Amino acid sequence: MKNIEYKSILPKRQVHLDFHTSPLIDGIGENFDGETFADTLKKADVESITIFAKCHHGYCYYPTKVGTMHPGLKFDLTGAMIEACHKYGLRAPVYITAGRSILDIERHPEYLAKNKDGSYKNNLYQDIHNDDEPIPEGAWQHLCMSNPHYLKEIYDITEEVCQRYEMLDGLFYDICFVGGPCYCDECIKGMKERGLDPENDEDAQKYYDDTHYEFMIKIRQILDKNNPDATLFFNSGGANIYAPHILPYETHYEIEDLPTAWGGYDKMALNAKYFENTDSFYMGMTGKFHTDWGEFGGFKTKEALKAEAASMAMYGAAISVGDQMHPDGALDKETYENIGYAFSYYKKLEEFSFGGKNMANIGLYLSSNRNANTGVSNILLENQLDFCIVKDGNFHQFDLVIFPDGVVLNDEEVDKLNEYINSGKKVIISGHSLIKDNRFQIDTGLEFVSEPTFDKDYILMMNPSENIPKTPFLIYNPGNIVRSIDADILAECVPPYFSRTYGHYCSHRNTPYDKDATRYPAMTKKGNIVYMANDIATSYKNAGCVFHKNYFIKALEILGFEPTVETNMYSQGRVSLIRQPHKNRYVLNLLYVSPVKRGKYEIIEDICPIYDIDVKINVNEKITKLYDGLTNEEIPYDIHKGYITFKVDKLHCHKVIVAEY
Repeated sequence: MKNIEYKSILPKRQVHLDFHTSPLIDGIGENFDGETFADTLKKADVESITIFAKCHHGYCYYPTKVGTMHPGLKFDLTGAMIEACHKYGLRAPVYITAGRSILDIERHPEYLAKNKDGSYKNNLYQDIHNDDEPIPEGAWQHLCMSNPHYLKEIYDITEEVCQRYEMLDGLFYDICFVGGPCYCDECIKGMKERGLDPENDEDAQKYYDDTHYEFMIKIRQILDKNNPDATLFFNSGGANIYAPHILPYETHYEIEDLPTAWGGYDKMALNAKYFENTDSFYMGMTGKFHTDWGEFGGFKTKEALKAEAASMAMYGAAISVGDQMHPDGALDKETYENIGYAFSYYKKLEEFSFGGKNMANIGLYLSSNRNANTGVSNILLENQLDFCIVKDGNFHQFDLVIFPDGVVLNDEEVDKLNEYINSGKKVIISGHSLIKDNRFQIDTGLEFVSEPTFDKDYILMMNPSENIPKTPFLIYNPGNIVRSIDADILAECVPPYFSRTYGHYCSHRNTPYDKDATRYPAMTKKGNIVYMANDIATSYKNAGCVFHKNYFIKALEILGFEPTVETNMYSQGRVSLIRQPHKNRYVLNLLYVSPVKRGKYEIIEDICPIYDIDVKINVNEKITKLYDGLTNEEIPYDIHKGYITFKVDKLHCHKVIVAEY
């Protein structure tokens, strides 16, 4: 099944409205007023709002014949929201819960998803002895999305919603890919009927995948029969860059990331860079909450939402902000003042954010090692080195390609990579990447000797920069043992006396390095290839040691790499350069905000300006005008060695700079 192209028509400023409402609460929607609802959204510059048909409590918000209407609701709230939105030209796709439904569990406990040992997935109820015991946040149990009886209930709800609302804009299904294979009675029965062995993990995963594909296909068929132009998205995995097999079943991608609570403020960038290669519409989804979904009365500051909006715009993503409506059906005024503040700024950025091509000349090849990918992404972002994701062996569009730990190429990709290297382009490899059957897949000038033999390593740089220690410094991930054949050794691994165990340990944490131990290569160079024996990126992702980041960046310097954009911004600065050929211009985004950890949460409070930023950009065309995209103020510039150089006197949060040619 191919994606349906909605890129030209989907709105760019959206709200995702939750409404998970307990049956213990009465008066549901009693203060809902369609005119007020739509007017609140319009004043906040909202173009689309995902509303609800069925929530995690298992109740529907319209008169239903196949589900159960919320006992405290007396009218068609779903329909009233759709009608109000359409009257004012707003889209209103409809939310249907999938993997969570308390009412369905109460009526059919056999629908619960099980682990291989027979326990229930996410069973936060198992030790509860009475109804007065406090319940943890997010204490939902998971239903089996492979159970044919439960799936029929979802299909019936879908059919009913599609037929009831003729002008349906789209459907959004939640909690669709959680927890991996299920081992409930129906799944075990289903596996056996298909000739699969429930005891075999690969067979169980295949059944899980196949039944989920069948679910998505069936939903699309129902939608096409009734509302062929409607959008479709499956959340909780539907925008997972590590699950490309799911993506073809969706019309667009909603990248869910509440940076205050999970993922942080740099998660969005890596995900957006993956989806910019899909030629489909994608949006970032944050929340208005201080913490996480379902927080009533919790707020981000309006400046934090504005900064998030700017970040999404600079990566070519639409914006969606999550909210949860009060049970009485009235939107919170303060929430939409904050959202409106962010959306009004985002609206100004739209002409500079879409219809362009990212001009980054660094390619990141995604590994199965997610921590390594995140670590490389963080290192590059913090050094204002923009990048794109390598897709389908498209190495030649980059000047440098980075292979984080754990990448193994197929034969066709190896041939393409060798052609790329022979053309003079540059490569960085770390850890176990490009090693297959204990041999390097390309000529690195090295022989693979063995896996790491100690729990940690120390690295001694031969000619360190000022920002790298001159004595051995600790790396939390040990390096492969390699031997140089004809590669230059730029740094050495200095082993500890021994790995830290109950039988052998020294002091509080790690064993000190052994000055007399045999050393082995840590960083090497052959031609335009740098290899690092340690998985530096994962070490940086987990520990955040600045010296690990500097060590990684040293590899780029050794290769003589010149990025498309260079600045002297601090580590929290972010850059993005796109080319909009239809407007004969380049657009440079500069963003600077400093999230801080407060309690468990990463927040943006103070947005402080920075000054005297030097910028260099390397473009092919002759630039005729450089100016601030939002104020039209011209910026003086020089051309030096092919680079356009200029100074930004002051940056307060975000700036768009346009270079016309």
